[in-house]
Amino acid sequence: MYKIITASVLSTTLIAPACAADKAGNLGINVSFDNAIGIQGEFNLQKYVSLQVFLKNYSRSYYYGNNSGYYNYSYTALGVAGLYDFSKELKLADKKIHPYAGVGLNTVSSSFNGSGATVASPVDGGLYLTVGARYEITPEIDFDGNYNNFGGLTIGANLKF
Repeated sequence: MYKIITASVLSTTLIAPACAADKAGNLGINVSFDNAIGIQGEFNLQKYVSLQVFLKNYSRSYYYGNNSGYYNYSYTALGVAGLYDFSKELKLADKKIHPYAGVGLNTVSSSFNGSGATVASPVDGGLYLTVGARYEITPEIDFDGNYNNFGGLTIGANLKF
């Protein structure tokens, strides 16, 4: 399942810029301070507007004392968001900084298992919000820092193409 989703995200990200030669895209990885990890693909629709497709996962394991064993839970989010780059409005002196905000939708599936129990994966979803900034390290690589409602404070890198 994860291979299919990852292949879909990658192919969408790679095909979209090829269909419109003047459009740019990027592929990124990120990790949050809450230990959520993710991959995202993004392509520009206009100069300051882009569409992002993402897959994020958050999992955690705990140990129960008294020989009760471990329990594990995992949340996986798949979503899409529209992002707006505010660098035009803010007119920053450093043209390498690109503040942005975005809104979109995501679907979240979860699972739980522990000693003697496994719970079916309920699915939830809803509004996805993000706000952050990108810094152009090189013409091909951006550093990305943002806050979103799935992983919290998140940092990552994007490879532009």
